[in-house]
Parts: sequence; structure tokens; C-alpha cells
Amino acid sequence: MEHERPEVGGRGSRPGPWWAVHPLIGVMAALAMLALTGCAALRPGATPTSTPTTLPATPETVPGSPTPGTLPTPTPHQETPRPGPPTSSPTPLPASPSPSATPSPSPTAGAAVIHSFRADVDVADPGDTITLSWHWSGGEGATIYHLFPTGQLSEPFWEVGPTGSLDYTISPDRRNTDMFVLYVFDRGAVAAQDTLVIALTCPDKWFFTGGPDICPTGPALFGEGAEQHFQGGTMVWVGAEDRIYVLFHDPQYWRWRAYQDEWDEGDPTMDPAIEPPAGLLQPVRGFGLLWRENAEVRERLGWAVREEQGYETALQRTSHVRYPDLYIRAADGGVWKLGPNGSAWEYVAVRN
Repeated sequence: MEHERPEVGGRGSRPGPWWAVHPLIGVMAALAMLALTGCAALRPGATPTSTPTTLPATPETVPGSPTPGTLPTPTPHQETPRPGPPTSSPTPLPASPSPSATPSPSPTAGAAVIHSFRADVDVADPGDTITLSWHWSGGEGATIYHLFPTGQLSEPFWEVGPTGSLDYTISPDRRNTDMFVLYVFDRGAVAAQDTLVIALTCPDKWFFTGGPDICPTGPALFGEGAEQHFQGGTMVWVGAEDRIYVLFHDPQYWRWRAYQDEWDEGDPTMDPAIEPPAGLLQPVRGFGLLWRENAEVRERLGWAVREEQGYETALQRTSHVRYPDLYIRAADGGVWKLGPNGSAWEYVAVRN
């Protein structure tokens, strides 16, 4: 029995899909579409994804890996971060100059050279006039400074050219050495320097045999003196200074002290109300006045054990600038050596 073929596009009928009408044609058209798209048939509801250009990662238990069957969230491409600067003691980088500034070239090492810096003598006497001369090159300017005995810069100073000379008169009070320094400057900084030391003769001798190697500050002060011994130390009067030196036996901070002698002729020589123990003495005159009025001196020295003894004394100091030692002739011909600033003292026997 032959089937009745429906009429395409006729009135009153709903046309079916074309592949239903011609099954063979529909199958061929579907195959052609697959060939053109290159895609497999899509399941309803599936999301299309582009074909990856690299092989997918092996779905093993890698921390942070997406669960199989789920789509990973794409992340933008980032460069591998560079390691930061060290956290301990970084070396500071030099500041970059501004674009508008022209960087100055670094000075060449050794560009400034002092060829010579000398005096016309190696040894001079205090008060002599000496001649300094110099020759330098490579810098922008130079200055010669006179130095204190401590090595610090002092006046006078002179701005000098590459070559030249000048005369300088050494102070009569200068001892041991006189010193100068030459600085050559380049770009505002010291690029070269040289120190000149002139040895000085010692114009004075120590008043005793076997004095220290260093020169004294000046000639010895000779004059009247007195000395008295106490239970806890000794008093020495130096008439040339009108000063009393108190030397304590106890090891407190002040081992010796110096006081101005306030006693004058006509003043009371002692206090009759003060009665010393048997065999001991109350000091008199200048020693007595200081002993009665200064409680520290009285308590540390105690009573006098001998009478005051007068003699001709002498005094000299070393020429150390900051911490001079003091030497005083003792009544028996020895020497009292007093350290700097009351620090210590000792008796020095002198061989004649």
C-alpha cells in the first residue's frame, strides 16, 4: 500500500522538519555540519570551552588544583617576582641625580700631591724664626695651620699657593716641639695632607739630678719654704707661689690639694684654747690657720708630729699640656712628686 505523501507548504497543514521529510538528506547535512565545526555533539546544558594549547596537568593531588570535572578560574598572567633587597645591613645606594642636574665627575685618586713640606732647620730654639716652604699640585687650594701641642688646629693659618715659603717665629714659651700641617683641598674636601714637626731645644734644666726626660715648663722657682709632718700626711709651703700643698696619707680621691696661704705677719700664730694630746703639736702660722679653718684638712691630717721646718725650696712642672707633674724640693733634699690634678704623690730620693 503506498503511503500518501504530504503536501509541503499547503494550507491547513503544519510542515515538519526537513530532515524528517527527507531522512537521508538530514543525515548527510548533520555529517557536513560536524565536519565544518570539528566539534562533537554537545550535551544539553554543557558549556563550550576552547581547545587548550598545552597539555592539561595530571589530575593528581596537587595542592590548590581544581577538582576533576570542574572548570578552573582563569588568572591573569604575572611575571615571576624578583627577590627583594637583603634585610640585614643593606649597602646604601648613592642618590640618583635629578634629570636636570649634570653629575660631577669623581676626583681621580691621588690627583692632589704634596711634593714637599719642610722647614729650613730640623731643630730650633724657642723664640727662633724659621722658614717654612712647600710644593703641592693637583688640588684647588691649600692651607697651612699651626698646631697646639695637643695636635689641635690653632692660629695663625695661611692660605698658600702651589709653591712658596713663609717665616714663622716660634713662641719663647713653646717646649719640646712645634708643629704645622698642610692641607690640600679638592672639591671642598681634604685631598692630601702632611705634618711638619720641628724639634725644640730645652732652655731650662731641672733643679734636681735625674729629672724627667721631658722639658720643664720654665726655670725652677726658688724661694723660702717650710715643711711639717702630721699623723696623716705632710704640709709644704712654697713661698714663691705663697701656696700650701697638703699631702694626705689616706687613699681617698684627693691625695693632695693646694691652698692659698692666707696667713699674714701680725696674725695670731696659734689658738691657745686648743690643747693637743701629749707628744703631739698644734700647727702654727700659715699651716695652723689652714688646719684650724679647714675641717677636711684637720680631720685627714690629724695632729702635727714634728715642728715646722724652714728651708729653701724649689718648684718646677713638666711641660705636659694637660696633665703636668709637679716637683717640689723637700726639706731633706729629696723631691716631692705630685701627679696631675691631685691624683697621687710620692717621695723621690735624689742622688747628689
